[in-house]
Amino acid sequence: MKKKAQTSLEFLMTYGWAILIVLVIVVVAWQWGFFNPRGVVKPGYSGFWGVEPVDFGYKENGDLELSLENEVGGGINITVIEARGGTVIYSDTDPGTHMSDGAYIPSGSRSIYSLPGTTSGLQGGAIGSGYELFLSIQYNDSRTLEVYRSSGKLWGSIEGV
Repeated sequence: MKKKAQTSLEFLMTYGWAILIVLVIVVVAWQWGFFNPRGVVKPGYSGFWGVEPVDFGYKENGDLELSLENEVGGGINITVIEARGGTVIYSDTDPGTHMSDGAYIPSGSRSIYSLPGTTSGLQGGAIGSGYELFLSIQYNDSRTLEVYRSSGKLWGSIEGV
């Protein structure tokens, strides 16, 4: 009887660990999006500090819309916004004309930046296809009067107009 119990326990331990490892691999693969049936790229961003694009959209005609949040701790004045998509590099040296409240963003506030694709030359693409844009935001901190730059990547799926 004792020998059967030991054999059963060894069987359960061996296959139990194997099943646990397979389950961990499946969960990690699911979190990374390997089982995404529609092929939709989840929107995200990385690399920004101080001024962050907390909400954004890139349209099929190249329109870019950003909700910029000031997390610097003092008021800022946006001076230059550069967007790079593929080989197209667009530099907006007067971003206040494309912002909902002008170029000044108080501490802890958000402002909407809307850039038409016809102005920027950004290409857009087919609805649902993935994109990756490099974005650079140059600003003046009202407390230190220094010029800073927040930059990083945006990615997601191209939206309809």
